[in-house]
Amino acid sequence: MKRIFGCAAGLALAALVAMVALPAHAQLMLAHEGHHSGDCAIKSGAFPVAFSAYEKPKGDLPPTHAYCDHVPETGELYFTVDLTDLDSREIPIALRLVMEGHGEGGHEIMSVPAKPYPSGSITFSVNLEELGQYALLLETEKAGKMTTAVRIPIHVGGGGGHDGHGSGFGMTEIALLLGIGGAAAFFLLRRRTSAKMS
Repeated sequence: MKRIFGCAAGLALAALVAMVALPAHAQLMLAHEGHHSGDCAIKSGAFPVAFSAYEKPKGDLPPTHAYCDHVPETGELYFTVDLTDLDSREIPIALRLVMEGHGEGGHEIMSVPAKPYPSGSITFSVNLEELGQYALLLETEKAGKMTTAVRIPIHVGGGGGHDGHGSGFGMTEIALLLGIGGAAAFFLLRRRTSAKMS
């Protein structure tokens, strides 16, 4: 019995260490895998996509909570866009993130040249310093000109909490629960062993 609890505690600790040691991109992909939801589906453009935004946590912890169209605070954010239509993975797509309300077309924050995304997954990070309304524009070439194929609205600010995917657990919460549970089991077993010897 003691050996089983020791193994469980060791596995829980190893899971926690692995989550902290993973590179940020790998952590983002793991967190993203646990947050697929119809709530973040954008179907109003030329092709359907699923979108999630993640706040970069303090320290080396992985991102855990996904947001759809409202991010509570400014700062460094990770964005993921899933191309859910297989045909859209074959065409070159350019990305532009703009802050709206700064004239026609908005103030451009960042852009990525057009390229195909055969994996169907687009991920990038950006540091947003101002509260306000943003739009992520996925652009494709039409008649020799880049035009917006999909517009993803993102409101930043106003606080709010983890409203993107409800109260679901992220990878960090699971790893922490495993670590705490393993440690508790270890100390409980140790206490019982000490009581038997007395």
